[in-house]
Amino acid sequence: MNRSGARLATIGLAASLALLASPSHAQAPAPATEEARAQFVIGADLVKDAKWSEALAAFERSFALVEHPVTLFDIGACERALGSYARARRTLMRARELDAAGTRGKLPSSARADIDAFLAEIAAILVTVDVHLEPPSATIAVDGRPLDATTDGEPPTLTAGLASPGPGRAPPRGDFRLELDPGAHVLVLSRPGFEDVVRRETFAKGRPASLDLVLARLDGALEVRADRVGAAVAVDGIDVGAAPVTVRRPAGRYHVAVRKTGFVSFETDAVLEAGGRVELSAPLAAEKTPITKTWWFWTVAGGVIAVAAATTYFATRPDPERPAANGGGLGWVLRAP
Repeated sequence: MNRSGARLATIGLAASLALLASPSHAQAPAPATEEARAQFVIGADLVKDAKWSEALAAFERSFALVEHPVTLFDIGACERALGSYARARRTLMRARELDAAGTRGKLPSSARADIDAFLAEIAAILVTVDVHLEPPSATIAVDGRPLDATTDGEPPTLTAGLASPGPGRAPPRGDFRLELDPGAHVLVLSRPGFEDVVRRETFAKGRPASLDLVLARLDGALEVRADRVGAAVAVDGIDVGAAPVTVRRPAGRYHVAVRKTGFVSFETDAVLEAGGRVELSAPLAAEKTPITKTWWFWTVAGGVIAVAAATTYFATRPDPERPAANGGGLGWVLRAP
């Protein structure tokens, strides 16, 4: 058994008797108190063999039955031994607060000294990471757990490993300080309209670090269909193929035109959102041929124009001039009335 285990076992066995002797627990139902003491003793025995996980579970069962600062102290010590330093710090601070209140029992003076030493040690071990998250509304989880806000300073501090397992949560702002245990961690970031990010990062003990966590905005999908086979589709004047066709574009407004010879063109604007999808159905009505484009119109029109021209000519032409009268040798000319 290592020195730390022996220390906890000694404190644990002594405190197990205090669970029954404490006035604050004298009112607790005897079966619950007896079971709490039994679980405490089991935990202390497991500590002797450095079976920290099993000991932690036994101490947690004991504390659930009867709350005592010594039980919290042993829970924190087991978490520290397992490398869960952030959780150990929180538990040890709660044990100190419960001891100061004095309503649930008291800690031995040696345990108080150990708490001070453990907290100083943990402060030097925990890793502090300056994080820039973009967009700030993205959710973040570390090792399958959301982050807990621990301070409201500038920037705010969020701690990993304290919350129960679950989906990520968005931080209070995009720039924050992340506090976590040293070692390897998996960070998962998510935001609707953006590509999910999974980062595997390893942090060294007591060494400050920084992270830029930027999520890429997803393109939107634009699907265009037409009720005519072979209709050509253009997006912002660029041919993208024949309908049906699906194109991906960044979020924004786009002008869509669907054309086919002999049919009236379909044109509209489509607004794409990041990661969204817009479906357009283009009805193409048959184009009505103008009368001026029919062969018979120009045949008939040509005949009408020719007749009209002839009529106009004969109606407006000047009368032909008569040749001058010949008066003979005497030049006599008689005019008819």
